[in-house]
Amino acid sequence: MESIMGRSFVVSFIGRPNVGKSTIFNRLMRNSHKAITFDEPGVTRDRHYGITSIEGLEDDFILVDTGGFYTQEIKETEIQRNQDTFFNLMKAHADQAIKESDLVLLVVDVREGLLPLDREIAQFIRERKKEFWILINKFDGPKQDGLEGEFYSLGIDKENMLLVSAEHGRGLEGLRDKLKEKIESTSSDSAPALQKGTTPREDVVARMALIGAPNAGKSTLLNLLVGAERALVSDIPGTTVDPIDGYFDLYFGRKIESLNQERISASRGHILKQYNFFRKNNPEVFKDIEEAYSSAKITIEETEDETAPEIVETEKQGSFWRTIHLVDTAGIRRQSNIEGFIESQSVVRSLKCINDSDIVLFMVDATKGISHQDRRLLGIALDKGKSVIICLNKIDLMKETMNDEKAKKEWSERLRFSIPWLEFCELIPISAKSAKNVKKLKDVIKKTILIRNRVIPTGELNRFIFSLVEKNPVSPKGAHGKRLKLKYASMVKNSPPTFLLFTNKSKGIPDNYRRYLQNSLRMEFGYVNTPIHLVFRSGADLSPGLSKGKH
Repeated sequence: MESIMGRSFVVSFIGRPNVGKSTIFNRLMRNSHKAITFDEPGVTRDRHYGITSIEGLEDDFILVDTGGFYTQEIKETEIQRNQDTFFNLMKAHADQAIKESDLVLLVVDVREGLLPLDREIAQFIRERKKEFWILINKFDGPKQDGLEGEFYSLGIDKENMLLVSAEHGRGLEGLRDKLKEKIESTSSDSAPALQKGTTPREDVVARMALIGAPNAGKSTLLNLLVGAERALVSDIPGTTVDPIDGYFDLYFGRKIESLNQERISASRGHILKQYNFFRKNNPEVFKDIEEAYSSAKITIEETEDETAPEIVETEKQGSFWRTIHLVDTAGIRRQSNIEGFIESQSVVRSLKCINDSDIVLFMVDATKGISHQDRRLLGIALDKGKSVIICLNKIDLMKETMNDEKAKKEWSERLRFSIPWLEFCELIPISAKSAKNVKKLKDVIKKTILIRNRVIPTGELNRFIFSLVEKNPVSPKGAHGKRLKLKYASMVKNSPPTFLLFTNKSKGIPDNYRRYLQNSLRMEFGYVNTPIHLVFRSGADLSPGLSKGKH
């Protein structure tokens, strides 16, 4: 899109609860984004933004899905208080969506007919001086002909009232055509600015997922980092249902040059070229050069190089700022505590966000400590190769401990003791509510992004790993006393850092030896908050059927 901030056409879906707004949103977005839909009021709670296109339309445009809301604040019985809190918050989000929009689509339900709340919402939109159309949803067939008549009393021209069935896709092509015509006839110069943090301003260099238990403060931190109320915040666990996207910028200065390169994802052909170059310029490393070269020829097939060189300058280098894509997720409880379809779908989406992220910002309620469920989720993130930063939130509720150096040290040591296998991950005490230590958190995020994208020169890597193996030799299990012999090492991926080690034996490498290599690499090259993956390969692994005698 030509200019995301403040110039793209914005269309928002507004309406009372359970009229089908999210289903229409999903249909128009197709596979780009999916909001949870379920036949229960209040499933959608936050604003969801999606960038989409229509065939024949030059520029992309933005769709905004909102939660169903009531125009007046609800004050009901104690039993309904939690649900009412959500609806009152959702009204503010719908109001913000209307303000940002060039066009509002008021969604109503033909089956239920025109309700007083529909009239109130139409008036709510008019008071904000926004153009709106009416989508009469759940219009499934000829049997409902004529039922749309009562909606004309809302004072909208007939051509701006569309009969649709989101469930069956009826009328949506006509809606797309009408939107295309409207967008083409509207000057982008008149488009209102989107709320801060809604879309990226610079090149996105990392995707970061906010993960943790319900009510750990994830949404509060999202709003703080993006500088706007992107997500609903309440004291009620489970407020966030769908993942909420936000964007914020970090200043990298001259260090930005290390991000102006393609991520490594080396093909076999690329590794072979890399190996040959290293062999030519570092003959002293190889005591048995013919054996090493022979193994490399067998284990790396001569294919076309599918990757660019290790470092490729990007076109955009004028700015020292870069954008981070932040995703707030639903809190994840123990499986035995998960209740109902909506929460189960929220958990699935949260786990997918871990998979799609580069960095996991793991939120822990500092007043409760790190739970067994937290440790399980941290393990999932690391197994998937994600960098992990642990935020100990709500330290504003622990003033007595935080103000006593001895108590603070003991508290910190207890937390460390509960996750000994995460000694390389930093624990950052913060208060998302008061913004305490958030500057430090941003510095750690920036450092982690730079570390995760670091490329180690092949020569430097080989010399270091050769020295490790020479200094601390080991015999793999089943090798009959033969020592592990390193022939060549290559960094085949840098996000996460992944090292391919060609050795005489790849099976039976003791776990403690793997940890020795990983910890040594971590100390030498400063890999904090980031897992290191080691892959051992030998000629026998990659070329079954080829014996040494056939070389």
